[in-house]
Amino acid sequence: MAASPQTVFRQRFCRASDCRILFFICSHCDRGQCYCSLVCRQGSRVKQQRVARRRHQDSPEGRLDHRDRERAYRLRKAAMARALIKKSVTEHGSHAGMTSATMGPACNQDPEPVRSRWLRRIWLIGPDLGLIVCHFCGRVGRFLNPFHESG
Repeated sequence: MAASPQTVFRQRFCRASDCRILFFICSHCDRGQCYCSLVCRQGSRVKQQRVARRRHQDSPEGRLDHRDRERAYRLRKAAMARALIKKSVTEHGSHAGMTSATMGPACNQDPEPVRSRWLRRIWLIGPDLGLIVCHFCGRVGRFLNPFHESG
């Protein structure tokens, strides 16, 4: 998988606060990614949502929303308690539908496909050989110093 001379690689730093690794991405895979992996992206999204919820709950509108949710919850809880008191205790459900789950035999297949293992080797060896490797597809290219002065 050699890169053509027109292939452009972009240098990126992962935006996840606990990652910040340097990675390269080729123009074919570049979709504006800010994170090196799905794990980093999802973790950052969870943190962003947590901050937004906290900011909303600290606002006057958020306090009113919380009050309304709590009021509705207490009403539902009271209605369920009244329904349980009226329910007859003499009716019991049948156990016929219950089955025991058994686990199948362990899978002895290699979970990592051959292509993935090959790409992992390229990602590990490539930088030592002066190659740039796309973090997502494994496309290989050479590093060109943009600040190199000829002569």
